[in-house]
Amino acid sequence: MYYFLVNRTSGKGRSVKVWIEIEKMLNEKNVEYDVLITDTKDDVVKYLTKLLQSKKNITAVVALGGDGTIHEIMNQLIGTSVPFSVIPTGSGNDYARARGITKDYVKEVEKLLKNEQKKIDLLEIGDRHCMTVVGIGFDAKVADEVNKMKMKKWFGGMAYFLTILKVLLTYKPSSIRLTLNNEEKVFEKVWLIAIANHAFYGGGIKICPNAMSDDGKLDMCIIHSLPKWRLLFILANVFEGKHVSMSGVDYIQVESIHVDSDEPLYVTADGEMMGQTPTAVSIKKDAFHVML
Repeated sequence: MYYFLVNRTSGKGRSVKVWIEIEKMLNEKNVEYDVLITDTKDDVVKYLTKLLQSKKNITAVVALGGDGTIHEIMNQLIGTSVPFSVIPTGSGNDYARARGITKDYVKEVEKLLKNEQKKIDLLEIGDRHCMTVVGIGFDAKVADEVNKMKMKKWFGGMAYFLTILKVLLTYKPSSIRLTLNNEEKVFEKVWLIAIANHAFYGGGIKICPNAMSDDGKLDMCIIHSLPKWRLLFILANVFEGKHVSMSGVDYIQVESIHVDSDEPLYVTADGEMMGQTPTAVSIKKDAFHVML
């Protein structure tokens, strides 16, 4: 049986509209399914806890929502063999973008019904896991501001761009101490650190273009030692992933990272707040089952 979790608030209500059409498809094909339509994380946690305890035959859990919805569901399914997929209806949809999952729900449902799956890596940060990118510093501050925006659902990916300009006015870079695979390095005037399992975050920003979720590696992008005007130039190239060879950008692959800073910096994972530095991130190989 397929279990669908529909975030009522995602995509200005698009999730519910898409679900109505998907439900028609499932009924026409005589597919067994159950659905939860909600707008609270607590409902999602309770539903999945009860489902996993029931020992029912679960073909897949499928989210209709964005990266925040995915983050919560994944952290409930971690440690099980239950496969997961998403029909993207959120404002960012970075996980779906990285995995080639489109907004064509007819096409995506057809793929789901083939029941093909694989294992992918996850990022581990404290007692939580992350599907896409852990952001530290400037980008995490931007994500925090975006999450506070009352009009986020209307602006979509543009919300991140507008907030970048706002945060840039007052943000000051920091000195960072990194332990990379047990080797310590210090970076001065660090604007941001992005630690990636998939290439995208922030609604389509290709921050770590070489990141792959099945290579057992963390891809890390560090932007540092730049004046603001130069940072803007770098950020203008980030959307297409052309920044990695530019001066002031370090791109590294490792298995584990510990980050410390002179002043506490915001930390996000999948766009959700995870607290502040110091923090540690490591790769968890083949930790999660996903539908192709």
